[in-house]
Amino acid sequence: MIQIDEDWMATIFCALEDAIKYNDGLRNSQTVKDIEDIEEWLMQLFHCKEYLKDQIQQQPDLKQKLAKYLQR
Repeated sequence: MIQIDEDWMATIFCALEDAIKYNDGLRNSQTVKDIEDIEEWLMQLFHCKEYLKDQIQQQPDLKQKLAKYLQR
């Protein structure tokens, strides 16, 4: 099992949110030739974010510390 320092979790959540927003905008761009690749990547980002949220939900102290990031 991988161990991630609690102090990095907020940064990881923000990075995932930014990546999701950027790629969603890119998906709607006329310059993208293969939208399916972008959509597949978006799903992976979304699943990663949901997995992290689920793991954090199991740790009450961490859940409280990151509450504002989990509501997004």
